[in-house]
Amino acid sequence: MPILKIQDFNKLIQSKKTSPVYLFAGEEAYLIDLCLNKIEKLLAVDDLNREVFYASDSNSEDILNAVFTLPFLSDKRLIIVKGINKMRATDAEHITRYLSNASDTSCLVLLYSDNYKKESIAKRRELVNACTSSKNCVAVDCRRQYESEAKEFIKSVLTDKGKNASSKIISRILEENGTDLLNISNEIEKLSLYVGKNKKEITESDLEKVGGYTKEVNIYALSSDIESKNLKRAIFVLEKLLNEGEEPVMVLSAISSSIRKMLNAKSMLEEQNMSASEVASALRIHSFYAGTFFSNLKKHNTKTLKESLKSILQADTSIKTGGNDAVSALEKALLFVCK
Repeated sequence: MPILKIQDFNKLIQSKKTSPVYLFAGEEAYLIDLCLNKIEKLLAVDDLNREVFYASDSNSEDILNAVFTLPFLSDKRLIIVKGINKMRATDAEHITRYLSNASDTSCLVLLYSDNYKKESIAKRRELVNACTSSKNCVAVDCRRQYESEAKEFIKSVLTDKGKNASSKIISRILEENGTDLLNISNEIEKLSLYVGKNKKEITESDLEKVGGYTKEVNIYALSSDIESKNLKRAIFVLEKLLNEGEEPVMVLSAISSSIRKMLNAKSMLEEQNMSASEVASALRIHSFYAGTFFSNLKKHNTKTLKESLKSILQADTSIKTGGNDAVSALEKALLFVCK
């Protein structure tokens, strides 16, 4: 079966039929989570029949043992393997072989949270190709959405919440959040809570009150856009801050703080083996924003974050010595961080 668009998967899932194997692959983490949630809801297995593996820390033997274990007081077991883009080549080869002899008492869900079309490891590339061609696997393309698709997504989420918005409002939500569906979803959630249950139409006034245009709110928004690598939105917020009279050095400080927070989080998670909740507590990240923060954190790697601090130092020197105009220096720093 060829790889499906998200819209086709949504139609397929309505048939209530399950496949032995699923592959959800692409850069859009929100769509991957959405697809996984639909499979979990469809199967509705309990904890005894559900296992989660992380490909970087697990081997194919353990995964396949779980797959071939018979379900307990249930029709099927659900086996989820996260981050198969980090799976070792030999393990990927074993999972590839499994596709031709898939168990009918288990549902194996493979999550590839990156651009699968650029896979460089031959065995992992072979696994992806096998998934997209196997009759035992449903593969779904969870790529980053185009602007037109993101607009349709906004409309559908608003409809689900019983709200309406003009095309101008929808375009502005897109302009201020980019095509990152998680950010868009969070923004619509805030709007819905603000207008309340009884009000159906979201206005420009609602958007401005929720989005906020104070310096304090925009400083927070800039950090959020850096975390999500939303360069277009980050430049937009940067211009607003400077137009409002914010000092370039203060803006640069906010950019630096955002990078340092992500570096600290990476260190706690990867080197100190702390849980996400422990990291959130240590860094004082509110529980409402923690999910978004850790989802965005996956888009960054430690090496690039460290290099970003060097870029910020260069911008700081340039601003303070007058070697370059402040706007250009800040834009270059954002470009490096969000590249």
